[in-house]
Amino acid sequence: MKKDFFKIQNVEFFNWAEGMGEESISVQSSPRQYSVDFISNSNGFSWLNDRIKSQGKPLILADKYVFDTFLSGLNLKGIPTYKFEAIEENKDIQTVLSVCDFLNENQANRGSMLFVIGGGIVQDIGAFAAAMLKRGIPWTYVPTTLLSQGDSCLGGKTAVNHNKTKNLLGLFSAPRKVLIDSAFCKTLDFKDRMSGGGEIFRLLITGGKSSFELLERYVDQFIDGAIDATQKLVAASLQVKKRIVENDEFELDIRRSMNYGHSIGHAIEALSNYQIPHGVGVAIGILVENRIAVNRGMLSLDEEKRMYAVGKKIVPSDTWQIFSRLDISKILPFLASDKKVEGVILKLATLNSIGEMVFVDLSLDEKGLLEVEKAFNEVIHFGS
Repeated sequence: MKKDFFKIQNVEFFNWAEGMGEESISVQSSPRQYSVDFISNSNGFSWLNDRIKSQGKPLILADKYVFDTFLSGLNLKGIPTYKFEAIEENKDIQTVLSVCDFLNENQANRGSMLFVIGGGIVQDIGAFAAAMLKRGIPWTYVPTTLLSQGDSCLGGKTAVNHNKTKNLLGLFSAPRKVLIDSAFCKTLDFKDRMSGGGEIFRLLITGGKSSFELLERYVDQFIDGAIDATQKLVAASLQVKKRIVENDEFELDIRRSMNYGHSIGHAIEALSNYQIPHGVGVAIGILVENRIAVNRGMLSLDEEKRMYAVGKKIVPSDTWQIFSRLDISKILPFLASDKKVEGVILKLATLNSIGEMVFVDLSLDEKGLLEVEKAFNEVIHFGS
């Protein structure tokens, strides 16, 4: 087992880069701890049938596609089930209220267990509804996308869209348990897997040199869709996130480090009219933010090259072409709308080195725009 250290601002964390957490990770949370359990060698998802039926009063909230594709053959007759289409248009308070009505009609209470099965949208809806109904009912999360398995399943943040504003309404709602089966990822297309890969890329850079070496070792197998490699990287990513969340569960300071790659990445997503998916945007955002750090004399060129080599593999070639054609001169308004903005300064999470993160100021003016444009162009033509 490799024990490693990483640092965010002046706070140091230890981290098991590998060999820990591949069966279960325990997360300290308020008001109670919960576990993330990894399911190995699953056989037709019968394990989920057993988990659901082990509860005295189970209910199911599921992505309709996931349920119909993976779970329709299970013997879940008689268990109240709410299925919906997991699209952005349904990620709002009206869907949450509809789920609350479903739960209430089926007499859900604190002795129930709501199984939330799907990706990030289903997670947001289920976590929000479970927190609101009767001031909180227990829920278990079964993430079925790589983005949710490798990142969002741990940490308890949830939000829904409102008045045409993304994630305007939010709260913290931690599950009682998370159950991860990487076999769900077998049917994901390449872009969806790489979207999850972008968040894994971010967390394993954050986690230090041993974590990043693990990613370098398994990235090619991961890209080829190998389940064992995927689960190793997911477990290693969640080990990093666990350390950060346990230190700052409610995002008062250190947890802002998880915005690494997101400030630029969100702007890239919006500037591309969302042709670039979230996690891939984060991967590109990391490369751009790394270049800003290099240009400021913080990050070494050797470490930037190592991260670029991995990040470029995660970004599909057609997505890279979309990125390379963006009109970066129009990015400033998107950066200005970032929630990390303070006045006319964007607080950017970036690196002194792999595993050593700091927050720096990026001015949202002509000087800042020139700095970002320079970094974009240098990333696009990196190594040429």
